[in-house]
Amino acid sequence: MPSPANSSSSISRKFAWLAGAVVAGGLLWTTGWYVFAARVETGLPATLAQFVGPAASAECNGADVRGYPFRFGVFCETVTYVNTAEGISANAGAFRSAAQVYRPQHAVAEIDGPLVLNTSELTLRADWQVLKASARAVTDGLDRGSIEAQNVSFDIDGSGLTQRVALQADKMTAHARRNGADLDLATYVDSVRNDLFPGLTARAFAFEATLSEQSSLLEVPFIPLQGPFDAVLHRLAIEFDETSSLELAGPVQIDASNRVSGTLELTISNLQEFTQLASGFNPEIAGLFRQFGPVIAALDTKPDDDAVTLPLTIRSNLISIGFIPLGQLPAF
Repeated sequence: MPSPANSSSSISRKFAWLAGAVVAGGLLWTTGWYVFAARVETGLPATLAQFVGPAASAECNGADVRGYPFRFGVFCETVTYVNTAEGISANAGAFRSAAQVYRPQHAVAEIDGPLVLNTSELTLRADWQVLKASARAVTDGLDRGSIEAQNVSFDIDGSGLTQRVALQADKMTAHARRNGADLDLATYVDSVRNDLFPGLTARAFAFEATLSEQSSLLEVPFIPLQGPFDAVLHRLAIEFDETSSLELAGPVQIDASNRVSGTLELTISNLQEFTQLASGFNPEIAGLFRQFGPVIAALDTKPDDDAVTLPLTIRSNLISIGFIPLGQLPAF
């Protein structure tokens, strides 16, 4: 029978071995983490170059890798993107990201505003209180990604617009995912306001579409969207209040010059109130609706419901309902 002293000594040795193993494991983990972090930071310029391709450049200024012991995250003081061939440049504030060591393919990030985007046609300045993003990576890029922003503002100006456009919203979410060879997109905005027509607000805005054969937009290297391609507009809806709204749906085509064509359905809930709202931001369109009221009613393809559903045609950015011209889409 072992003595109590021998038993106590055996337990002490086992505890010492366990403590030593824990310390050694911790040292190995710490060494491995910092070695990997150093490689990530050193290789970041090459990784960014792989993402944006040879025609563009991206920089993470003041780069740092943080998150020890169980996370990895790239931090930047500012971020920039330049594509000289396409005439595109963008810059934004601080960037912070994180991914769990045991789930590196799923990352979350935050970025500080403002974002300034310049193209040959327009300048966009966006700012926000909080902007969070998440993404799931695969071997050739991203499988899906989402963005959520609070208290967002947009200021858009450029040669393709007749005047500057300023928008504000309480909340905005955007999603993109691969769907086979296609790309699914969705955007939802709450409480939209504008400076162009101060009296006109939208309680909600929704955009849902599928771009045919465009899943490559989430692949590495990134290539800006360019026509020609086909798309299905599942839903583009503007809800003005509880009873008045606009909704568009249908197939569209974008040509090599990025001009839009398509045959869609326009559904107007509470046409009378919409006409009154339209008079505040576009008296010409409101006048057309009043002038052609009986014709518009006759064009209703679903006369049995409370809304008015009309065939809306777009031909190379020119919009019409039947023979009634409504205007032209801005170039993009």
